[in-house]
Amino acid sequence: MPLAYLIVSTPLQLYITQFFLGLFTAFTLPTYMAIFTRHIDRGKAGTEWGVYYTLVDLTSAAMAIVGGYVASSYGFRSLIIVVVLVSVLGAMMLFPVRKYMRKT
Repeated sequence: MPLAYLIVSTPLQLYITQFFLGLFTAFTLPTYMAIFTRHIDRGKAGTEWGVYYTLVDLTSAAMAIVGGYVASSYGFRSLIIVVVLVSVLGAMMLFPVRKYMRKT
């Protein structure tokens, strides 16, 4: 989805891109949360959710700084390409984890 930002040239196109990004997130986030919840260790739900949200929020803040630097130094086009590459790499890293998921 971030690749769509490379072809956006009007506000309407940006709104449409954002709409689809939100739609896809609305489908994937509850699914991820369900899988995460199913694999939480008994008696550690608060700790594991706390660690998850702390790491996600801190990483988001750090990556906003890095993204701002990349955008100002190399341009938004470079930033978007890096975001896509990192996203694909992250998705590929999920494949080996699949065999460790519980069947419930």
